[in-house]
Amino acid sequence: MRHAYGLALLGAACALAGCGASANQQVQAKLQQFAHAVANRDAATLCHQVLAPTLVQRLTVAGLDCEQAMRTYFASVTDPTLSVSKVRIHGSAASAVVLARALGQPAALQSVQLINTKRGWRLASLATPR
Repeated sequence: MRHAYGLALLGAACALAGCGASANQQVQAKLQQFAHAVANRDAATLCHQVLAPTLVQRLTVAGLDCEQAMRTYFASVTDPTLSVSKVRIHGSAASAVVLARALGQPAALQSVQLINTKRGWRLASLATPR
């Protein structure tokens, strides 16, 4: 029984780290992690696992703690969803076209930029209209 538990744990860790997944799959997984963290109002995950260090730094230069900025962002979004329609990989950079929806707001087709860091793919921008 311990062996099966250990294999399951190893498989879960590998999936989270992107073992064996293509860059396209890793980018899509990071976007889904972003969507899940926003839906659950999980500022810590966004700041430490999803957003690129350069984006977090831009927030702090603007005088905001990343988690404070994310809580402000959460206040403007209710029931968010994100659908990924297209991912393009360009070396250590990627772009994704996403359809973002939230309760009481019109759906928006947006472009999200990602970079591949030492800790995997991270969002370099939150979204820009397409």
